[in-house]
Amino acid sequence: MYLNQIPIKTIKGLQEIENRTFQVPAELRRILIMVDSHSTVAQLIKKLVGFGEIEMLLTQLEVGGFIAPRPDSAPTTENSRRPDAVSSDHHPEFNLAKAKGFARHILLGAMGPTAERRINRVEATTTPEELRVELDAIHDMLPKVLSKRQAEQAWRQLEPIMVSLNSPPP
Repeated sequence: MYLNQIPIKTIKGLQEIENRTFQVPAELRRILIMVDSHSTVAQLIKKLVGFGEIEMLLTQLEVGGFIAPRPDSAPTTENSRRPDAVSSDHHPEFNLAKAKGFARHILLGAMGPTAERRINRVEATTTPEELRVELDAIHDMLPKVLSKRQAEQAWRQLEPIMVSLNSPPP
């Protein structure tokens, strides 16, 4: 994960916080709890300096599927791993491929193999507008196929894509 990316909790991460479903070690769980969907990796490293090697712990959480980069926080430069390259006024362009991959990841996590048809429709989109239409349909569909709590969790994960689709370009 790059320093200018904003990590968000995945459904698996939310399940771990709520139910300790995956029995994540206490040190990792503390970091997972601190992921707020607003702070960049660089900000979390600075804020959590007393917790140990934060970048390594965030990488472990990402590899474990507990966090993922927010789709609208994709790195845009080679230097984005350097702390001095992080800019607070950085607004990356919308990345359709990354947004579709993120949606695929969330849908698979929430619905498993039954998400295949919906994922294929997301993958077939070629413009941000088409993706917005599909996400609207997913928003309507989720409460029909998942419990209320699961549907809300899944949508919370997908919502940043909609926010970035609805945001005007910089």
